[in-house]
Formats: sequence, structure tokens, C-alpha cells
Amino acid sequence: MEMDKIAIRQAMKLRRDSMSRDDVFRLSRAIENRLFDCRKFSNCQDVLFYLSFGNEVRTDEMITRSLKGGKRIYVPRLIPGERRMEVCELTDMDQDFELGRYAIREPSPLNCRVVSPLKIDAVIMPGLAFDDSGGRIGFGGGYYDELLKQVPEKSIRLALAYEFQILGSVPQNPWDERVQKIVSENDTINC
Repeated sequence: MEMDKIAIRQAMKLRRDSMSRDDVFRLSRAIENRLFDCRKFSNCQDVLFYLSFGNEVRTDEMITRSLKGGKRIYVPRLIPGERRMEVCELTDMDQDFELGRYAIREPSPLNCRVVSPLKIDAVIMPGLAFDDSGGRIGFGGGYYDELLKQVPEKSIRLALAYEFQILGSVPQNPWDERVQKIVSENDTINC
């Protein structure tokens, strides 16, 4: 099963990396509009977003829009030397970020407030591949799987994905956490 996950990761990274910048912006905007049309998301006040990098579905505009709409926004930061993430409050996108362990932007420890994952009522997750039963393949570190075990059970788990990232089925281990909704440029899938 792990070999299947590795092959899917490689294929999806290659496909995503080959996207043009224009396509990333255009499809991300369509995904953003679909996300903001989702009633379950609209009803949430404390939302954990990922900070996008490379050709991932862009979240910067979604974060700014959420902040302007009065939501409290949080982003993850890896804890050095540990295999877990902490939740940091984000009050605007104009602050300085630093590159974390995997060259992903993170808030600087000097300008963010760490909060309990128990505050979160929606988690917006990245991933490389998904299926319509909520299966998710990330980068293989298990960081989101661990974080999801700490957020309230009633929190909604949403994934942002390009349509090509949604497959018929993705291999899952018993410890893999599932998503409840997948928002793509063409559809919102209830898992």
C-alpha cells in the first residue's frame, strides 16, 4: 500500500507542478468561490487554513477574505524537533512569515499567538490526492492526521483540491484521518 501512495504522490506532484501560474490563480479563485458558498464553512468562526506553497490551491486570498468577514483564522506551524504542529492565530496576511522545515511559510514565533486546537471548528487541509469517501493522501508526514485527533470531533474537515486530484479511490492506512468535504473548481463533494 505504501508503494501505491508513493506512486500517487509522485504523479500528483508532477501534474500539479506542470500547471501554469494563470491556471493556479484561475482554479483557486473558482475553488474559493465554491468554498465561500458552502453553508457549513460560512457558519464556522474559528478556521484553520494551510498556507499554500508552490502550485497548491492558493489560500492567501481565502484567508484575507475570511478575516475581512470576521472569522478568526489560524495556521499551522511545525514544532522543531517534534513530529507535530501547533495552531497559531493569524490576524492579517501582511505580517512576516518564515520558511519552515519543508520550505512552507509559517508565522514567526515572534509575532503569533499559539492557541489550543480545541478552538477550531473548521480545518481546511491540503493534500495531493483524495477520493469521494474522504480518503486523503498528503505528503506522508502524518502531521494533519495527528492534528485532527486534537480538534473537536464536531469540527468540519474540508479539503481544497483541483479536480484532477480527486481519484476513484486512494489507499488508506488505519491511522489516516478522512475529510468530510472536498471543494474543487467544479464540485463540492460530501464524503
